[in-house]
Amino acid sequence: MKNTKTINFLLVLIISISFFSCVEDGDFTIPENLGNQQNVMITKLLDSIANNQIELKTISQVKDLYTSGENPFHITNNLVIKGYVISSDKEGNYFREFYIQDRSENPTAGIKISLNLNDIYNKYNKGREIYIRLKNSYIGETNSGDGVIALGGKVKLTDTREIESISQNQAKHHIFRSSTTKTIIPKAINISNLDNYENISTFVKINNAFFSADVNGKSYTDPKEDFDTKRKIDVCQGLGVVSTFIETSAFASFANNNLPEGGGFINGVISRDFNGDFTVLILNTTDDVVMDKTRCTPAKIEDFKTILLYEDFESTSGTPNIKGWTNYRQEGTRLWKLYFDEDVNSRAVTIGSYSSRNDSTISWLISNAINLDTTSEEYLSFKTSTSFADGSSLEVLISTNWDGTEGNITNATWIKLPAKIASNNSNFKEFFSSSFINLSNYRGTAHIAFKYVGSGDSDFDGSYELDNIIINAK
Repeated sequence: MKNTKTINFLLVLIISISFFSCVEDGDFTIPENLGNQQNVMITKLLDSIANNQIELKTISQVKDLYTSGENPFHITNNLVIKGYVISSDKEGNYFREFYIQDRSENPTAGIKISLNLNDIYNKYNKGREIYIRLKNSYIGETNSGDGVIALGGKVKLTDTREIESISQNQAKHHIFRSSTTKTIIPKAINISNLDNYENISTFVKINNAFFSADVNGKSYTDPKEDFDTKRKIDVCQGLGVVSTFIETSAFASFANNNLPEGGGFINGVISRDFNGDFTVLILNTTDDVVMDKTRCTPAKIEDFKTILLYEDFESTSGTPNIKGWTNYRQEGTRLWKLYFDEDVNSRAVTIGSYSSRNDSTISWLISNAINLDTTSEEYLSFKTSTSFADGSSLEVLISTNWDGTEGNITNATWIKLPAKIASNNSNFKEFFSSSFINLSNYRGTAHIAFKYVGSGDSDFDGSYELDNIIINAK
């Protein structure tokens, strides 16, 4: 009888352990599964936020504490961020990292969390609302200069410009999940905006996409690669095709699956490859690749023979003096100027705030007036390069209510256009095409503006080059 009771007790114990283990791994709706201690801790954390003992910051505010390529920033204040998990390592395509963004839908910022834990999805499932206490953590990059800002637990001993993972012991006191899990809605974006600062580390959707013809019949990963493989994705945009990459780990469960040969959409987290050379999409699962339709084809450029704007800067020198154009200095002392680019044997214009000693540099280069009422469909394109952009920025804008006077530039309505512009991670001095930007939704008299923002601060004093501006129409 004694042996029977012992056996029964052991059976009950084993079943109980198995049951609670399964619940912790698989049921993400009941926070008690993590234990009362963590529930008490997150309750205290939320109370501290409500009582203003700890300051709740946005992900964007925290990311602004750090500049790509610099030494990690040590957070010593009582700060907290809230976010929603958008990645999953269930299929093996992420390794000891996960991503969060500030909203479950239409996010404005995301960040990578470097965590020394395997099977992260068991604890921080996709859609889970989490809070991260930041005091004594570091904001930086796991690969210096790659442009993917991350949260880590310490500075790497072998490279003080990089951070290392949050340890499991640290995570107990830093990362807390609430009882809320939301459906993550991918943000549909123009592929030209893929590498915009605000889109890095967010979950997005790319429409009208298909895998490049040169990878037809191939799998997600190259069997010759030990770690990651990039596969090219093409998207029809106006008169041409714009390209980017997905990157897949050799350890992903779908690594050897064949790439689809149709067209459709793809969802993924925006990141950068290991060296920071390319912006890439990272998949959670192949369910996020739906390409069961016919591949799109771009419009034919020969059907757009009307040229509404063309400027290659070849017929002018010194300070641009082009009829109808405006070179305006809003803040600082720097104007756009012409130079001869020996790499491409062509003239172009450039702007930069290096050594300007100005607290702020804002300079505009604005085209002459363009009549959009005489044509039915119009596409803008241009080329840009950078000589180390640092934290400076360049954007292209359109206005249909500017009256052409310098005094009213800042009073007019300017709308940012979805152009691909060279960034700090772009190859030095290489010119990149903006892609074809559809202007068909705009009517009347329009002006195109190129707006540069920088400063005399070495972190924000980069330079940009601009050339070959054209509007094709029909």
